Amino acid sequence: MIGDFAYEANPMRVRFGSGSLERVADELDHLGLRRVLVLCSPSQQSVADRVASILGDRCVGIRSDAVMHVPADLAARANAEAVSLGADGCVTVGGGSAIGLGKAIALEHRVPIVAVPTTYAGSEMTPVWGMTTEGRKETGRDTAVLPRSVLYDPDLTAGLPVGLSVTSGINAVAHAVEALYAPDISPIIALMAEDGVRALAS
Repeated sequence: MIGDFAYEANPMRVRFGSGSLERVADELDHLGLRRVLVLCSPSQQSVADRVASILGDRCVGIRSDAVMHVPADLAARANAEAVSLGADGCVTVGGGSAIGLGKAIALEHRVPIVAVPTTYAGSEMTPVWGMTTEGRKETGRDTAVLPRSVLYDPDLTAGLPVGLSVTSGINAVAHAVEALYAPDISPIIALMAEDGVRALAS
């Protein structure tokens, strides 16, 4: 039974729909961004190239070296590049690796993130960041790393390898189930978690 609770809504904008990737420039307009660094893992290079093409001269660079657990040395190089390019924001294309790298930049420089997820990782919906130094992972919470805008384009998940799609989907279900047992559960979170599991199972 849920008793007294407090619910804090995440301050973000979400766009969903087939072909919504083509609206990525609208999200930059919404946030007032003029010079963004696009981040992705090697497997998402083609999608990142599409984003860069849509954005034109507002894309000041692409980093396609995002990897799991955000190594601290990679984060340092990405931060240095963001500064040298004068980036006022990041567009992350991919799953948790790309979003995590964007969060490392946002944590250091307080710039907004526009997330374009291509998996069901869920990292785009949390203010949690993580970084790995010499095999030791450090995590924390900071609202500065929460993406300000998220574009869900289901077309981007249609081409996922079956194995990745299955494991990513199971991960999404796990996030929803964990939310139901969290100490700060509220009726609002419970409704969203239950509906999320229902949608993933249908």
